[in-house]
Amino acid sequence: MRSRRKKAKQNGLWKTLVSVIFTALIAGVFWTVNRYVPPQHLFWKPLDTSRPLGFATKQQLMALNLKPSESCMKLVRGAAGFNTVIADPKRPTSGAGKGVCGWDVAQVVYGTEDITFAPGESNMQCPLAVAVYLWQREVDALALKHFDQPLAKIHHYGSYSCRRQRGNGSGAWSEHAFANAWDVAAFELQDGTLINIKKDWDGPRKHKNFLRETRSAACDIFRVTLSPDYNAAHADHFHLDMGPGNACR
Repeated sequence: MRSRRKKAKQNGLWKTLVSVIFTALIAGVFWTVNRYVPPQHLFWKPLDTSRPLGFATKQQLMALNLKPSESCMKLVRGAAGFNTVIADPKRPTSGAGKGVCGWDVAQVVYGTEDITFAPGESNMQCPLAVAVYLWQREVDALALKHFDQPLAKIHHYGSYSCRRQRGNGSGAWSEHAFANAWDVAAFELQDGTLINIKKDWDGPRKHKNFLRETRSAACDIFRVTLSPDYNAAHADHFHLDMGPGNACR
């Protein structure tokens, strides 16, 4: 009987020791990763707009939806060269969108110091604005890669529209109804060259490659990216949004 008790006690001690060692190893690995891996690759780190995209950038952007709006606003104010102002609250007082469409907190986004929007500014929910800021930087790098020209303008169809997804008055509300989506039509380079999604999606190889890489960059940032490959309704633009869905097409 004593032998059994002694053996059980020894087994218990071994289990405790193994558990302590395992916990210490896990803690050590976490400390090492947390200390030496760049923050853009760690989903528990806050987003830093000054850093390049990483494995966790998309998750860090998603986390902005769960934080107080002031956290996102602070991030926007700290984004180098980002040209924005706070948008006045907007809530329709009549029609089908009453009590649904609009926003309480949003940004009027003009672009950056070097890249502007055409025909003009766009109202955006704050996380969408941050995503656009990061994507502009990626598109600019791709413009230099493919055309040896920096990006000068992004031509768009707007962000806010109080409508449903199908545009027929039924179905789920579009993310556009909350200024949480943006439709992009073309990219203009510094020398005036225009790369148009409708005309150039299957156009010259250089244009095709550029547009597909800009879409890939968008997929790494936005929750939903829809292109001409999705359906005929998107033949002339990219739809980019930060809603609850998840798609890259």
